[in-house]
Amino acid sequence: MNKKNTNTKQTSRGKAVKMVRCPYCGAEYKEGLLHCPYCGAVDDHQDESEFLEDLDELKDKLEDLPEDAVRQTKELQTQEAIRDLRRIFRRVGIIFAVLALLVGGSVFYDNVIAGNSEANQNKEHQERYLWKQQNYPKLDEMYEKGDYEGLLEFYYSETNGWFYDWEHYDLLQGLHLLRAVREGIPYADQAEELYGKDSDRVLSEQAALLSEELQLLYFDKQARNKEDIETIRGLSSEAIADLEARFAFTEDEQKSIQETINKNYGYISIRECEDFLKKRRDS
Repeated sequence: MNKKNTNTKQTSRGKAVKMVRCPYCGAEYKEGLLHCPYCGAVDDHQDESEFLEDLDELKDKLEDLPEDAVRQTKELQTQEAIRDLRRIFRRVGIIFAVLALLVGGSVFYDNVIAGNSEANQNKEHQERYLWKQQNYPKLDEMYEKGDYEGLLEFYYSETNGWFYDWEHYDLLQGLHLLRAVREGIPYADQAEELYGKDSDRVLSEQAALLSEELQLLYFDKQARNKEDIETIRGLSSEAIADLEARFAFTEDEQKSIQETINKNYGYISIRECEDFLKKRRDS
């Protein structure tokens, strides 16, 4: 291919400068300019010729490359493609594994856990029904005989809590409170003799006794069976007398305690009683 018409000139300082002759006006100018400084023409043909010549040289060099280099390039491309496919398969496999676990877990819960839970509930319902059919008549019999001690012992002997549907369940709760008070009175007296009237140990015992006696006094706030309420009132007269003598509330104290009882539907905690006794002791 033809190249640009070039020659070399020496400058006044002795430096060689490569010159180019314009194919349109014939003037010479320094190589590297984009167009002729004299006529403004651009030698597109010569630029294209040089580009095609350079392209041919590059092609010749590529043809001269060793076949091993081409093969290695193709192998590298193939290995990269395989690695990409493996990454895709791994991700797809993880997604399927997670979906399988979710589906399997749902099936396991529905068939095993939920099924077992429902079976257990049905079994408990059946056991409760059979227990009531067997034992409620016994409770009725003891109640008709006035065997309150027998009722209470039977109540303590069973731990399943299936008494609450019995007609006189309130009576069982009242009998339990009454026994706690009867056992708590001598115990509180002994603690006072051992530790002194103003000790914290005695204060705790007195607070427990006060809580139980007050719940007996206001038993109608907890119970709903009027017959049971009257029975407990008749049995707890001794405990109420001890309450009045032991604690001797003032009118303001009675009002405060009754407000607490009403707010808690007949229940007053040991902690509330302890705070009351501390306030009384420290005043």
